[in-house]
Amino acid sequence: MPVATIAVLMTCHNRRECTVRCLHSLKRQSIDQGLRLFLTDDGSTDGTRDAVLDLWPEAVVLNGDGNLYWNQGMRKAWQAAAESDPDYFWLVNDDTIMEAFALEQLLSMIPSPEARLIAVGAVIDPTSGRQVYGGWRKRGRQKILAQGRVEDCDAMNANCALVPRAVFREMGMFHSAYTHAMGDFDYGMEARRRGIRVIQMARPVAFCLGNSDKGTWRDRSLGLKERFRRIISPKGLPPREWLVYTWRNEGWFWPLRFLSPYIRILLGG
Repeated sequence: MPVATIAVLMTCHNRRECTVRCLHSLKRQSIDQGLRLFLTDDGSTDGTRDAVLDLWPEAVVLNGDGNLYWNQGMRKAWQAAAESDPDYFWLVNDDTIMEAFALEQLLSMIPSPEARLIAVGAVIDPTSGRQVYGGWRKRGRQKILAQGRVEDCDAMNANCALVPRAVFREMGMFHSAYTHAMGDFDYGMEARRRGIRVIQMARPVAFCLGNSDKGTWRDRSLGLKERFRRIISPKGLPPREWLVYTWRNEGWFWPLRFLSPYIRILLGG
């Protein structure tokens, strides 16, 4: 069986040690595949670029000015990777540590690059043991826990996700409207609307510390003005981007969904 060509897509900013740990986990995968790294270094000043190239000399490292953030950085890496027309695109967050069997499990779900299917890996917090990223159900916005069986999803986190060539040719990359967040959730829901399956594997395949609400717009210990400042920032829910997301994904209820986080802050929730 020929070796599949797999483009690893990542973006990073000023967390060198974290990024290097992730790359080490990619190099320790249990099967021999043609991994090629496409990484956007979004203006790091901590030596991330040099550390990446020391570990992975053949990597394609793209430069950002510090204002790309996650979604736009991933788009930049994806665009560069697409020029080589790989069999698969492996979407990876640089704070995620892959189990050695992660890639093998992903490929077992999508044996052909012509499949209309996206495979998502569940990610657990190594401290608490709880699942922090993976697949989601739209109804009730419920996280789908990996409990020994493959599950269909409505949306996804792209900490660990495999997109085959056929899906990319049909859908392209993350939507250009988003700066930091929402791109991966939006991508999963767009796939489902097109009849493309999004599945989460039966067991977790990676580790990552969960994000805390502290210091974000959800942090109720902050003042009203500060919470609004943070929700409209690139790492919050910038109104123009949130409007696009809700209009695309929330059906007839999109106006209510659009207003709900801002009302929540006003009400102190």
